[in-house]
Amino acid sequence: MEKLDWSLIRSFLAVAEAGSLSAAARATGISQPTLGRHIHQAEVALQVPLFTRVAQGLVLTDAGQALMPPARAMQQAAADLAALDQARTSYLGSNGKLTALMKQLGTLSKEEKPPPARPA
Repeated sequence: MEKLDWSLIRSFLAVAEAGSLSAAARATGISQPTLGRHIHQAEVALQVPLFTRVAQGLVLTDAGQALMPPARAMQQAAADLAALDQARTSYLGSNGKLTALMKQLGTLSKEEKPPPARPA
């Protein structure tokens, strides 16, 4: 049995948004055969067809439409994690502390005082 992972969901979203494998391949830089494999693997994992082939490309089935909201939520969560990682990397590069990021996220209590920044 196939496992549904983020790479399959990313490919699913790309094809759903582009409307065809070839358009999704152009948009993502992922080859058309790879996208096709990913769609097939997702369909096997979920045990439902996600797309119907039509003359103009691919259209979502009811199951595909039902998958869109959680897939978009995963996409947003991945983007949020990437942004946090970028902020962490940027901040750690300047003084080695996560204080600024913690303050931004509201995780430092009012009683805690951030350590002084180290001179560069």
